[in-house]
Amino acid sequence: MGSLTHRTTTYSGCRAGYPVVWAAFDGGHIAAPQDGAPGDSGTRTWLPGETWDFFTQFGATPGPDPTTPPPGPTTPPPATGACIATYQTIGSWPGGFQGEVTVRAGSAAINGWTTRWTLAGGQGISQSWNGALSVSGSIVTVRNVEYNGQLPADGTATFGFLGTGSASSPTVSCSSP
Repeated sequence: MGSLTHRTTTYSGCRAGYPVVWAAFDGGHIAAPQDGAPGDSGTRTWLPGETWDFFTQFGATPGPDPTTPPPGPTTPPPATGACIATYQTIGSWPGGFQGEVTVRAGSAAINGWTTRWTLAGGQGISQSWNGALSVSGSIVTVRNVEYNGQLPADGTATFGFLGTGSASSPTVSCSSP
């Protein structure tokens, strides 16, 4: 039946901060092993103590749950009946770039939206999709098209464009009639 004792072995040479400890009980596979006891009798098992010692070596502050992704950046929701617009550069190359704008409705549905921003020096727009584009000087206006103007509460629509010049990160405003 074995010696009915346990021992722990801490392996050396493991990656720093990732210790490996092996706890062995010479008495068979049982749920609550006890030194000197042949089975799951009583409540005085060594297993919780060894487990506690292992985990408390890392400090008292619990870390993040590894199964939960960290929170990402957040954008505050727009007001009721309003919209917000966010810009991102999808890609860039010498002399040009691809931009994308996402329009998000607030806590109430909207029926139509308009976005505006100012082009940086040397920029232009050569092509757009999913929006009705107009440029006046350096002011860009993009309005919804027939199929993406009605957005439910918190709904989104996305449009894109090809720009000339160097990419930038403009602040895009959004309004809803």
